[in-house]
Amino acid sequence: MDHEMTTCIRFLLKIVLVLLTLNVLSGCWDIKEIQDMNYITAIGIDYEDKHFVVYTQMTDFTSVAKTETGNSGKPAQIWTSTSRGKTLDMAINQLYDTAQQRTIWSHISSIIISEKVLKTQILSQLDTLSRYQEVRLTPWVFGTRESIEDLLTAPAFFNLSPLSTLTHEPLEEYKQKSYIVPLRYFDFLALMTEPACTALLPNLTVDKETWEKDRKPNPKLRVDGVFTIVKDTMSAILTNDKLNGLRWVQANTKRSPVLIMKDEDYAGVVVLQSPKIRKELKIVNGEPKYELHVKLDGNVVEALVDFTKSDYEREAAKIVRQEIIDTFRNGLKAKTDIYSLEHILFKREPGLWKKLKQTSPLIIDEESLAVVQVDIHLDHVGMKLLPRRD
Repeated sequence: MDHEMTTCIRFLLKIVLVLLTLNVLSGCWDIKEIQDMNYITAIGIDYEDKHFVVYTQMTDFTSVAKTETGNSGKPAQIWTSTSRGKTLDMAINQLYDTAQQRTIWSHISSIIISEKVLKTQILSQLDTLSRYQEVRLTPWVFGTRESIEDLLTAPAFFNLSPLSTLTHEPLEEYKQKSYIVPLRYFDFLALMTEPACTALLPNLTVDKETWEKDRKPNPKLRVDGVFTIVKDTMSAILTNDKLNGLRWVQANTKRSPVLIMKDEDYAGVVVLQSPKIRKELKIVNGEPKYELHVKLDGNVVEALVDFTKSDYEREAAKIVRQEIIDTFRNGLKAKTDIYSLEHILFKREPGLWKKLKQTSPLIIDEESLAVVQVDIHLDHVGMKLLPRRD
């Protein structure tokens, strides 16, 4: 009898213990479904009439999976908003007046900043983005001269969601043709605060001529050049045609084409990739002189004349070298250090850098880039070419 009573008590104690454990478990009574929240995927910042203007892009995430298959017969739904305020935070807060539901900012993957904002003290103007805990530092960041609304409503192909456009995923296009390096927000902030550095912010535009859908213009996003940012303020804007040499001095370059000429005629196209860059500093008579040594691998993708492997390597090296020099000079004309050469001096000779900065805000000139050496190795040239003569 005592044994049965003990067993019964133990059983009851176990039940009580289980009930107490269940009582302290956190439940999901306050969870919200995905359709019950607004998810901001991109934010644009402008400045007009002494007011900040905030544009947002919102996507219906319940349809993203369907549209990403490309089988949807309907265009992806995009909502955009426009709100104004004396400060950036007040402009964002005005958005809540008509949001209908809770707004979530943690899914932002793109930040677009207008030229008007870039001409101000950028870091202080964007303070609220860095402070608010939901906004991460990983979104892609762009500058623009165009209507931010046009950028946020530019359609993707095949009725895909706007998450499949350049604003949200620029890397895939860059891997295929490297020209302007996509920039993350945390890198943008770091470059703006690093002394003697020039931040290169991609310039986002809308191309309304290249693509058509059913014989009607179908606008698509395009990066055309960069805004150069020095000391927290925009210093210049340079378009792609002024930046042909920039790709060869950026280690992130994956592949990029070069048109080879022969006697003012087209000789072929060489694709170069993965540059290995070495920058050197020499002090000559108290003045900094810089050397750029670039090594590139590649291959011939189009052969139009009877060139040997050595011919293509030699001509490609000449073109790349001249593009690097021309881009450097284009930067000087815009009063900007496009290759951040000053940063080398700042790190290696900070005393001299401080002394020279007291005399001029830009301490480089055409003579500063003393040496540009380019070595190119082509892995193959294809079957069409004549046998090598070297």
